[in-house]
Amino acid sequence: MDRVAWENAPKQYFSMSPIARSMVKFTQRIRNNDLRNQTLKLVEQATQSPELAHFTQAILKNPSHTSNTDSKPHATVRFATEEQNASGKAQTAHLYYDTNGEYSGHTLYPERGEKKEDE
Repeated sequence: MDRVAWENAPKQYFSMSPIARSMVKFTQRIRNNDLRNQTLKLVEQATQSPELAHFTQAILKNPSHTSNTDSKPHATVRFATEEQNASGKAQTAHLYYDTNGEYSGHTLYPERGEKKEDE
């Protein structure tokens, strides 16, 4: 495939498989089935985006919430590649959603080591 064809290829041509629901680790129990399913769907949809597609592991830190640093409702997830996980590092992301609960974007923060509150 030449460079022009590569640049003009449909986005789905390059999309990697999302992180499956069964592979998402939880740091807390979510008893509300609707909230749990919405959050897992957000992770699946988010990991189809080019910026997050290379991650192989996801740890759900917090389902839908707002925080002092981000007043927009979001779910907080720690993503890692195999290499990051092996070195005890990951990247935190805020996954945003629209009024229908569909993924609408994310903020990906720099790689960092694990903190006590990540456990």
